[in-house]
Amino acid sequence: MSASDRDSGWIGTSVDPTATPRAETPRWTVRGVALGDISAAGSALVWTGVSLAELFTPVEQALALAPLVLVPLGARMAARPRFRGLADRAHAAATLCQPVGALLVTLSLVVESGVGAAALAAPWVVVTALFGLAGLARFRDRLLAASGDGTDDGSSVLRALLAPETLIDAGLGYATVGSIALVLWHLGATFRFEPVIILLTAVHFHYAGFVLPVFTGLAGRCIGPAGDRVYRPLAGVVLVGPAFIAVGISFSPLVEIAAVGAFTTAVAALGGYVALRVAAGRPRFQRFLVRVAALALPVSMAMALGYGVGAFTGNPPLGLTLDTMVALHGSLNAYGFGFFGVAGWRLSVPVGPGRVE
Repeated sequence: MSASDRDSGWIGTSVDPTATPRAETPRWTVRGVALGDISAAGSALVWTGVSLAELFTPVEQALALAPLVLVPLGARMAARPRFRGLADRAHAAATLCQPVGALLVTLSLVVESGVGAAALAAPWVVVTALFGLAGLARFRDRLLAASGDGTDDGSSVLRALLAPETLIDAGLGYATVGSIALVLWHLGATFRFEPVIILLTAVHFHYAGFVLPVFTGLAGRCIGPAGDRVYRPLAGVVLVGPAFIAVGISFSPLVEIAAVGAFTTAVAALGGYVALRVAAGRPRFQRFLVRVAALALPVSMAMALGYGVGAFTGNPPLGLTLDTMVALHGSLNAYGFGFFGVAGWRLSVPVGPGRVE
């Protein structure tokens, strides 16, 4: 591995962040096929059947797609190459429990909300917490390695913080917030918010919190050091944006509009950058899917910014009501971005510049 690869923090997937990635068999397989892939394929049929039976509301339909299909595929790609140590053990436990947890989440959305539905959704909190533990352990190992390399100016630590792998680790962690929000919604613990806001928080942290950081991290694995000055500031906003938006919604409309403005602008720019810079070097069909996902982001983010401005001023531009946002913005995020993005990267999973598995 070159010094530039090591310094840029492209890998960082093991206790030794300078170790060269190796093709490895996932811990859980069935006839050579990874459990995460099997779970996603089978669960896609479940999601399709329940959707066709019209047992979901539009919000529930988008939410169910994440644990059933997007999380197992995203977590599978995150661990290529396979994690090490505590991160590997936590990821393996989460992967083993994920199919059951996802099916129970789906059932919780079909039955009437209440204590029973919350109990059905609770195992998904355990699954996402295990994925979060894997991300935290990996980030800790990478940060300790960076802080102990003898660099006096802190540049190694900064590079570790903004490395593509940190985005992936954050995505693994953010999903936990979404799963907790779902349980709270089932329990009716909405605090001072409308119930739909708590449900949308669950959706937000599965898509903006999980899918977007993982998508961004996988894109970053493809980029060499020449792309740092464009990629890293955008990745930094993706890293902290979901948390700051949640804080703003909870405590301060001014913080909310500032966070939404910064986040939507950065994500829209990221979509254009991935479509033009990153996707160009991918195989043809993958290039098409990744570009569709990336180009859905500017449109979706423009709607989010318009709605945020309207919520702050009381005068929503273009008539962007909450129902409109659920129908258009939600669909773009879930299907145009989420599904196409995850499916696109799964065709050929990047593990570093010029390296795939």
